[in-house]
Amino acid sequence: MKNILKDMTWQEVKDALKSTKVAIIPVGSTEQHGLHLPLGTDYLTAEYLAKKVAEKVDDVLITPTVPVGFAHYHTSFEGTLSVNPEILSGYYQGIADSLISYGITHILFLNAHGGNVGTVLNVCRNLRIRGITAAGINWWLIVSKMRKEWQMTGHGDISETSLMLLISPDNVKLDKAAVPVNKKLTDKIQTLGGPPCKFKEGNVDFYLMMEDVTDTGNMLEYDFFPDADFTVSPADASIERGKEITEAIVNYIIDFIEEFKKIKFKPTKL
Repeated sequence: MKNILKDMTWQEVKDALKSTKVAIIPVGSTEQHGLHLPLGTDYLTAEYLAKKVAEKVDDVLITPTVPVGFAHYHTSFEGTLSVNPEILSGYYQGIADSLISYGITHILFLNAHGGNVGTVLNVCRNLRIRGITAAGINWWLIVSKMRKEWQMTGHGDISETSLMLLISPDNVKLDKAAVPVNKKLTDKIQTLGGPPCKFKEGNVDFYLMMEDVTDTGNMLEYDFFPDADFTVSPADASIERGKEITEAIVNYIIDFIEEFKKIKFKPTKL
């Protein structure tokens, strides 16, 4: 495809930039996803969704996917790779700056990993100060609002598993997929999947490693998706569900890009 940067010559990029002012930077992670999904789940998802956008849109440049993110809290499980947020921010910033130097005015981060959210926002802030339009799309949060049956339940859930059945079926082990059980820190303190833990009437924030929350790696995220049906098993994932989710989020991204192009910021004072 002519708008996939890694497949283009520099002359093709130069020609494309005459009409292309929007670039998508797919960002993911290499981290454990329970007993049934590969470590590359997040970056493969970001890469796949970006490619699908490229198939439908000609005037958007797609950069190579950043395959490692901030995932320190997953390093209790072997194979997880993690980059310090400050270093990761500089890396994202460097990619964006390169694109801007060639005339790109709008940067869209297509993010597939929760640990990258803060870093993406930090880079978007830096770009906004300079008058560059930048934004981040977190696919899992958007999909959860599209249909009730697509509501995410947590790390390595049915929707994520369905996408991987579509993207990399040989690396999905459905026979090992099951509804996870979140651990307790004490008899009265229940982990919820993120920083908050439930104690009596309220929540208290902790910095937790995944081994504090789960023995299998996948987990339920009660704090992020309080209205979800947490009895749904990733073992019920299907390629059909993966295709439906892909189509919906790709169309959402395409529609967003059309509005995104209309935004023009002025540099601001520090």
